[in-house]
Amino acid sequence: MILMRAAVLITCLFAITAFTFLGARPLWLDEILQLIETRDPSVAQMIARLPRNSGAAPLGYVVQHFSLSLTGYSVPKSRLPAALFGILMVFAVALLAAQLHIRYNWLAAALFAIFPQTLRYATESRVYSQALFFAVVSTILYVALAKRPTLALAAGYWLALTLAVYTYPYAICVGLAHLAWSALDREFKTASYGCIAFTFAASAFLPWYLWSQERWSLGIAREGFHFSLSGRTPLMLFREILGAGYWGSAVLVILCFVTLANRWRSTRVIRLLLLLIAVPVICVLVADAAAGYFIATRQFLWIVPAISILGAMAVERRARTSAVLYVLLSIVCIRYTMQYFEDRRENWQAAAAVLSSRVRQGACLMAAPAEHARFYEFFYPDLEHAICTGSESRVALVITPVSTDKDRELTASKLRYQGYKEQQETSVGKSDILSFQR
Repeated sequence: MILMRAAVLITCLFAITAFTFLGARPLWLDEILQLIETRDPSVAQMIARLPRNSGAAPLGYVVQHFSLSLTGYSVPKSRLPAALFGILMVFAVALLAAQLHIRYNWLAAALFAIFPQTLRYATESRVYSQALFFAVVSTILYVALAKRPTLALAAGYWLALTLAVYTYPYAICVGLAHLAWSALDREFKTASYGCIAFTFAASAFLPWYLWSQERWSLGIAREGFHFSLSGRTPLMLFREILGAGYWGSAVLVILCFVTLANRWRSTRVIRLLLLLIAVPVICVLVADAAAGYFIATRQFLWIVPAISILGAMAVERRARTSAVLYVLLSIVCIRYTMQYFEDRRENWQAAAAVLSSRVRQGACLMAAPAEHARFYEFFYPDLEHAICTGSESRVALVITPVSTDKDRELTASKLRYQGYKEQQETSVGKSDILSFQR
């Protein structure tokens, strides 16, 4: 009971931190892309348009849509669902550790909470904290199912896994790790219940996948994404998976090795945690290769709770050494968290404000490429009616943070060919705004 009170305290501290930082950073591109779908359209319109975002599943968008309909829009309010699921996620890690009979379950929650990526996902209007919460809940239920195989637990496991997959499709890899655990331990009754629940979860997602897959592929081709695996990929994942750079990841790996080197605890628990790390990594790489999609750190977030628990187990064997490493890890994580929230380079809203001002002064709006204009129209809808038609004398050309040099040169050359002369260039929030006149 005392240990769970400590877990509640950790969760409350994380909640205070998450709510404090909800509005600390301006929206970045992926948040804008999601909010374009969730803020204004009806649910039916949102569902119909959603497959244009490659790999998108509807549940996280639906939750955000109804949240905004209740609270109204602002940057902090748009991030409220992510914060709530992030807070629940921290406590769920403690519950999972307790389910696995980890003595200091609160320490697993504390490690998980202090990682910069955990706070990032909880203060970003995206679906990741929601997906990870349901994935952790599915693991809690599967561990309970392994102890007492019943239809009720199997049904709960199916529901949690289905909710996770309908939030972020890569969550299915967590279910594969569960099945591998039962198969290796020859727990055939648990495996049979789990396999049926897993099949039902995959079958429930299949209609969405079949309906969306073609448009996902078109979106990948349109954006020019491609799969690339090199010697730098493991280093990138090692550096970014926690958000704490090489130092933070290195310290956590040492803690995990302390746990693994002293296999005094049930190897069955260790086996589950290792499978929850290894299976998602393999599955994500295979899925990205099959889809021709680029490798991103967020696709591997499923491994972080298991790493947290492994790291927390080290203290039970090497208390003094582990305490020093925990302090060092905390210092590194706090440093990287501060760096992340102090970074103000990408600010689409500030650039949109400047564009709106230029339009009010008589300029028309042009973006390079043209379809990126909607990212600024999200903040100032009146910009939609200011798109250049070719007859205007003044043009405000915006080069977005994700535009290529080719996009910039082609659009600027076209304006010069039409007789426009460049007057000035302003950089705002990593958007370059060029003024042309003829």
